Amino acid sequence: MERGREEPRSGSDYTVIGVISDGAELNQAVTEIRDLGVGRDDLTVVLKRQDMSAPEPFPDGTRYIVVPGDRRGLEVPIGFAIAFVVFGIFFALTTPAIGVPTLMVFISLAAILVAGSLTRVGVSPILMEMEAPREEAGTWNDEFEMGKVLIFASTRERRLIRPIREAMQRNGAMYYIVNQRLEPRAVHQATLRRAGSFSGSSTGEPVSRVGETREGTAPEGTR
Repeated sequence: MERGREEPRSGSDYTVIGVISDGAELNQAVTEIRDLGVGRDDLTVVLKRQDMSAPEPFPDGTRYIVVPGDRRGLEVPIGFAIAFVVFGIFFALTTPAIGVPTLMVFISLAAILVAGSLTRVGVSPILMEMEAPREEAGTWNDEFEMGKVLIFASTRERRLIRPIREAMQRNGAMYYIVNQRLEPRAVHQATLRRAGSFSGSSTGEPVSRVGETREGTAPEGTR
């Protein structure tokens, strides 16, 4: 992992990661990186949105992953937590000898479910799935939770590394250089989309979710 240096090893894939503010700076940085010749499959933006269906003003075909900014998915663990408590009370009333200890166990399980459902996981599942450097991944997740957006630009051409990181810096991004290809995938409630008309819809139609591959294209990772 390199940060702020321009001498990555030769003969490998590189990824320049930008941690950038949402808004005009992000849109400008993405446009500049695409204009450098970085392909639509080599650039991924990871951002958080309350409305996951809202389109993003990126160049056509730009790959981006939307992480839900709400508490969706909360219904299932809360439902199980309520069920545990109800069954525990039932056993406590019908068979007190074993019902009271059972109620305590069920209450503990319910508390764990509720606490887990309220924990904000941010972008961590995506970073873990693609085996991002652990120390930096923690920093990226913290910044993401504070409202930043992550840009992953991969290339095999060393000549592009400096222009990419300069495009990020011009727009206020903190950048990192990793000597491997990091290609984020949509996991844990996130949705993979393509910007503009490439998706077949001006609203940025979903491309895939967990366990899905893009329709009409080769699986992710193939070239």
